[in-house]
Amino acid sequence: MITEICANLFAGLGLFFIGIKFISENMKQMTGRSFRRFASLFSTNPFLAALAGVVSGALVQSTTAVTFVMTSLVSSRMIPLRNAIPVVAWSNVGSTLIILLAVLNLHIASLFLMGLIGVFYYLNLHKSDSFRSGIGALLGLGAILIGLTYIKAGSTSLKGINEFMAVLNYVKDSQVLPFLISGLLTLLIQSSTTMSVIAIALARSDLLSVNQTIMVIYGANLGSGVSTWLLSSTLTGSARQLAIFQTGFKIAGTVILLPLFYAEFYLPIPGIHSLLPLLSSDFGQQMAYVSLIFQLVSTATTFAAMKWIISLMERISPVTREEQLSLPQFICEQALEEPETAVDLAEKEHQRLLSHLPSFLDTVREESATQPGDDFDTLHRSVSSLSVEVSRFMNSLIERRPSRDCLEQALNLQNRNDLLITLADNLRTFVTVATKSNDSPQILSFSQRAAEALHLILLTAHEATETPDEDNHQILLQLTGDRGDMMSRMRSSLNSIGHDLSAAQNQCLMSLTTLFERIVWLIQRLATLLARPSAT
Repeated sequence: MITEICANLFAGLGLFFIGIKFISENMKQMTGRSFRRFASLFSTNPFLAALAGVVSGALVQSTTAVTFVMTSLVSSRMIPLRNAIPVVAWSNVGSTLIILLAVLNLHIASLFLMGLIGVFYYLNLHKSDSFRSGIGALLGLGAILIGLTYIKAGSTSLKGINEFMAVLNYVKDSQVLPFLISGLLTLLIQSSTTMSVIAIALARSDLLSVNQTIMVIYGANLGSGVSTWLLSSTLTGSARQLAIFQTGFKIAGTVILLPLFYAEFYLPIPGIHSLLPLLSSDFGQQMAYVSLIFQLVSTATTFAAMKWIISLMERISPVTREEQLSLPQFICEQALEEPETAVDLAEKEHQRLLSHLPSFLDTVREESATQPGDDFDTLHRSVSSLSVEVSRFMNSLIERRPSRDCLEQALNLQNRNDLLITLADNLRTFVTVATKSNDSPQILSFSQRAAEALHLILLTAHEATETPDEDNHQILLQLTGDRGDMMSRMRSSLNSIGHDLSAAQNQCLMSLTTLFERIVWLIQRLATLLARPSAT
């Protein structure tokens, strides 16, 4: 008997977990790109943002997934932080859909659903790109509903196990233990929905009291918040701020509702317990409403304290230097309405990108050795991120089919942007090789001279973009010319030091020389593009 009961519970939990995973994964595949566009569009209006949050929470059934999708949108600056917060908040409300479904008797419906899915598989519809994710999500829903049937059956039979009843008798008068146990288990399974559904099933079998079930739901929500905090521990800057909000969201509901629970328990003060009979006569539905009320109270609380919460998020996880450098200062979606203006703004962003490149070499340059500056890895990530933003902006502009002159300027800027990305990659490699080979005085001296030369060329290139006159352009072409004085001096320097080095050091020296010449060639290509007409 015990084996059969445990098997029912274990199978039910397994099917429930599989179902949640199937729904989450398949709905993310169905709504991945569409959801980003949907959230980006709807988040500009508070009411539409609430709708987007409820729908996303109901479909994906994972507030953690919604939080981290919105985090990626905020990090890529597709959505401002203030616009993303309502979507995350209301996704918690949408995620209670499964709990509401779990308290209904849908066993017959689940059997018909699984039969329908079997027909889909027989017709090979699951192999179609158009239907695969939808059928997978339906299969997940069917697994959840059948799993709930096993959980309910197993929970009812638990009364016959003396050892289990002895444990329940030990905690029958405690509300704190169910709260703590629920929080810890939610940390392990990372699903407050699952804990709530299990608690309702146990309570319907008279294994948990009403108060204990409420405490399990509260503990599960708090555990979910702590889980999100732990999952975001490796993130920094604005990427972590939404995870902090989600954690604060769960804490807010707990801090408000937990004291009210004890006030109603020990004092003659009406609270949620008194409200539940007015909402439904069915115990399962009452507990589902408890979960819904928790999310609504948390939503109302966080919205009321929005300014303070945003200030707190910015203090706990301030915007990093990398984010500051990579944040576009000129281009924006609205500028695309005026193609000529958009080109001018992209030109300014391009100049700003180019202004960062000389700083890559500060780690190697002798003049900057004692001056603190940005780490070249940070600069590289920032420049790469900003270049992607500029490229995306230029692609959007080109897709709008502007005038011929504007299109030529846009394509020129796009080519220059691609060159800058390659240039940044080579500068990073040059600095990496130079810093790893500073044990040799000859190589150190060569890399410092090469860095100074590149620094001068990059500064000249930046001046040529800021002041596009013929003199600056000719100076840049002369500096990057294959037969120029600078290249001749670098080759002479290379010949004079190569005799006293080991094979490994010679290999390092050759790498530095190759990178130096490649960087100079890339800047020369940039100079060629600068010679073509550009926006003014």
